[in-house]
Amino acid sequence: MKTKTMKTLATCVVAASILFTSCKKGDTGPAGTPGTNGVVPATTDGYIKGTLIGTRQNGTQINENFSFQSYWSGHSGTLDSTSAFSYTFMIQRAADIFGTNSASISISTTSPTATSGVLSLNSFSFTKMLGTNKEFDFTTNGNNTATINGLSYDKNTGLFTGTFTMSLNAGQNSTGNAATISGSFQATITQLYFFTQHGTLPHANLKD
Repeated sequence: MKTKTMKTLATCVVAASILFTSCKKGDTGPAGTPGTNGVVPATTDGYIKGTLIGTRQNGTQINENFSFQSYWSGHSGTLDSTSAFSYTFMIQRAADIFGTNSASISISTTSPTATSGVLSLNSFSFTKMLGTNKEFDFTTNGNNTATINGLSYDKNTGLFTGTFTMSLNAGQNSTGNAATISGSFQATITQLYFFTQHGTLPHANLKD
């Protein structure tokens, strides 16, 4: 009985030794490529910049400069069409990824190289710290439009530029008072092309 116990104990020691040897830490492998830590890189190409003039709700005058240059996905700007005489340029820019300082505009024209059109300010947001626990917030309400001139689009380089002035009444912005947003924009435009399907044109192909 004693001999059997000793054999069993010896077997367990050998098994434990094999298990320990097989589980020891291996060699360290080569370092991997550093990750992005979830950070979405910003792209800067062009801008939407200008001046905001108005009156805050407490009667304080507003005269603030803004400059939005970054975007985080998609194109710098796009050009699409729904017919041979209807074209729309789209540009979005922001100062931060949270969109608290940003602008989104579209410009409708009758041809890609038209020098005038209708600008729609689809959204506009401007914030500024005024001190400890104080912040000024300005936003527009709905889509606001204005006729603009001086547009320039170079088909070869894709560069699209223009200037604008937009007057907002008390109901078109968050201050409850009249305001004016004036500025300029610049972007490298990507033309969007679509296929013809079953004799229909969901989007008219842009012509060079």
